[in-house]
Amino acid sequence: MAQLAPGDIGNICRCLCGDGVLGNTTILVSAANGCKDCTVKVCREQFTHCDLADIQGGSVSVHCIDRSALTPRIAVASLLVIVFLLVVTALGRERCRPLRKLHEAIGHRD
Repeated sequence: MAQLAPGDIGNICRCLCGDGVLGNTTILVSAANGCKDCTVKVCREQFTHCDLADIQGGSVSVHCIDRSALTPRIAVASLLVIVFLLVVTALGRERCRPLRKLHEAIGHRD
């Protein structure tokens, strides 16, 4: 498996080995190749219990989160904006009449 280059944020590759829930089975793979480096072979090489699960007939599966994809970035940014607006509304409701009306409109009553 290739090493991450400096500045490469990496994608998260989660290995699910066998039936039981095991400890940390997460690997960072290079973002340059997307999720192509997140394979069962890599999981078997990195974690011995994945190799044992594969030999004993258990399932080994992988899940990759592409951190450079647009969808996760939009989701996180949207949540941050919503939280910021809710905090501003709650803190400024006494100082500004439109914020007080907005605060009451989302269901809060004094």
